[in-house]
Amino acid sequence: MGQRDELFWQLIERVHERALSYAEHLAGNSTDGGDLYQDAVVKAYEGFDKIRQIESFNPWFYRIIGNTFRERFRNPWWRRVMSGFVDLDKTDIAINPVELLDARRRLDYAMKALSPDDRILVTLAELDGWSIAEIAAMLGKTEGTVKMRLMRARGKMRVKLGARIRKSPETDLKTEGQEGYELSSGATEAD
Repeated sequence: MGQRDELFWQLIERVHERALSYAEHLAGNSTDGGDLYQDAVVKAYEGFDKIRQIESFNPWFYRIIGNTFRERFRNPWWRRVMSGFVDLDKTDIAINPVELLDARRRLDYAMKALSPDDRILVTLAELDGWSIAEIAAMLGKTEGTVKMRLMRARGKMRVKLGARIRKSPETDLKTEGQEGYELSSGATEAD
């Protein structure tokens, strides 16, 4: 193994856990997320000679994961398979599984309102905990652009959930103590 190969695997090892988690969140479950991650690693390995600054490896690798996800999402078969999965692999047994499943259903339903690009943004910011500055650097956008797109994506998710709640007030999507939805006027309140 050459020095370049060793460097690649050292860099992958540093981001492995977080990048795998990102891929799993994008895909909606750990099995498909693992496949997505593996495909991205192969693409990154094949293109590693093109990277000029090692410091930019993390954003570069995350862009590869996002682009690989977009490519898969465009495929109608992948879109059908991806919708509806619930991943309970990483749950704490002490948590009520019914509430966890309900929350996962709400998240999956709300994510369907988003384009692949918006889904990537929401996943990075909300599920994986990346800062706005990190996301902006990763995607090559300004922080203001990222904030605006994130705000719009969250709004789309609220509207999608709000519409479902208004259609069926007795639905299990509205849980006890949940605030932020008006069933009668159709407007949603800010979080």
